[in-house]
Amino acid sequence: MNRSIMVVGAHADDIELETGGTLAKYRDADYTVVYVMATNNMSGSVSELLGDGSVRTTRETTAPMMARRKRECDDAARALGTTPIHLDHPQRHYYGGVGNEAPELRYGCALPAGVPENVPTILTAAEDPASVTRLANLILEKEPECVLTHGVSQMNIEHFATSLLTTKSYWQAVEAGYRGALLHWRETHTRLGEFNCRWDTFVDCTRYLDRKMELVSLHRCQMPKAHLPDSGHREISVNWGQACGCGAAETFTWVRHADYRDVNGLTYWPLTLELIQNTR
Repeated sequence: MNRSIMVVGAHADDIELETGGTLAKYRDADYTVVYVMATNNMSGSVSELLGDGSVRTTRETTAPMMARRKRECDDAARALGTTPIHLDHPQRHYYGGVGNEAPELRYGCALPAGVPENVPTILTAAEDPASVTRLANLILEKEPECVLTHGVSQMNIEHFATSLLTTKSYWQAVEAGYRGALLHWRETHTRLGEFNCRWDTFVDCTRYLDRKMELVSLHRCQMPKAHLPDSGHREISVNWGQACGCGAAETFTWVRHADYRDVNGLTYWPLTLELIQNTR
């Protein structure tokens, strides 16, 4: 096992929003971050904070949007001492440059600019054996202490699909001998009911909340207000902290605990130890 964390996010900014504090904290503890981006990020808006405090939102076509969001991933990953690994599964829709229209990718449709053939969209990637094996092999190659990804109870279907892909790949890696943990992070959409707000464990990110928001801010086209003290995403971390008995937290549910100890067989490594100690 390597003292590293693999984190798999659906879109540029998901990783920082849900695990930015955890990654910053354990990067300071000499962990390596394996930063995996599931989609090609060809869809989305470009938001710009204006001088009067309002936000101007525009759209871009696929190739410029992908390039922009990947640059922002590069910046965020660099701040964590790593480089992103892009799986490049196409998103389910894209903006074609005509108003706010968002054509959806369907079987037999023409592919938008910059999207290669024979790559399943994120919605069906978990049903594609080659895609599952590719991510499983990445887990086996990197051998992280923990894999972190979206949970299956999500309002965003691409978050759900990324969870399925990562979870299936994880179990394939386990069958091949991988011994690390898998955890699903929690998102705060109560429309799915109380179940989506339940958590098993957490990482105390109180001292790393400012660093987390700095990482989120690097996704400029999506998060133009992340640097502000009243940012809603900052408040989410604080609210989780109140639930966990600390100043700020990121919460998770266990899928499987790590099946290893350190070289002396005496204790767990720091991240796993904190997660176990904070498990309720």
